[in-house]
Amino acid sequence: MPRIRQRMRRGQAARGGWLFLGSPAVTEVLADTPVDALIIDLEHTCASLDTALMQLRAAGTRGPDVLARVDAAGSPLIKPLLDAGVQGILAPNVESAEQAAQLVAACHYPPLGRRGLHYTVSRAARWGACGEAYAAGAREHTLVVAMIESAAGVAAIPELAQVPGLDMLFIGPLDLSASIGQPGDYGCAAFRELWHEAERRCLEHGLALGGTVLPGHGFDALAARGYAFVTLGSDVGLLRQAAMAQFAGGD
Repeated sequence: MPRIRQRMRRGQAARGGWLFLGSPAVTEVLADTPVDALIIDLEHTCASLDTALMQLRAAGTRGPDVLARVDAAGSPLIKPLLDAGVQGILAPNVESAEQAAQLVAACHYPPLGRRGLHYTVSRAARWGACGEAYAAGAREHTLVVAMIESAAGVAAIPELAQVPGLDMLFIGPLDLSASIGQPGDYGCAAFRELWHEAERRCLEHGLALGGTVLPGHGFDALAARGYAFVTLGSDVGLLRQAAMAQFAGGD
């Protein structure tokens, strides 16, 4: 069972990080830290399925959950990623129950979804060695996450909550702010109102809430507001911050 789901059931928030570099070596380093989940990004990067597979292998089986963000709710990448062994899928900018249902259908075996029954030979099922056990536990072991990244997505949260099999809503703040004409302005009143409305609607409708830290809103603050999963940074950001701290300044 994914660490995120385990922590959710204990009423604890999970910590996550983003992987944008497509580097198995970086993935291996970060997998050896106290992080609960790493998210391979396949929406904004040049990473491929082959790259994702190498990152999965680098993360190992005793490390954090490895999730993947794809490019759309009905992405053809979902099936091979799950068969390769990712433990959850994030779909960007979900704005309707139809999109959410499409995402769930792509992630789950029948009768809940329409994912093809490849577990007889898939890597996720140890190349078929534990096919039946994998299939029996696939619902429990697959985290399905819709990202809320627009005002339209916030308005759709009540209908998204009615879609069986959707586990979490993850608020993407940068695109959310851009959707109201304030890209990156996390301090403006309009953004804060929309952000908190998204949080409230999600929690009121019984869905797990995910998101990312923002200035003045760290992990502890978000966990106290009911977040089940919080991303604290990315491989790019961590590298840049460390490099700037090490190399900036005078002699």
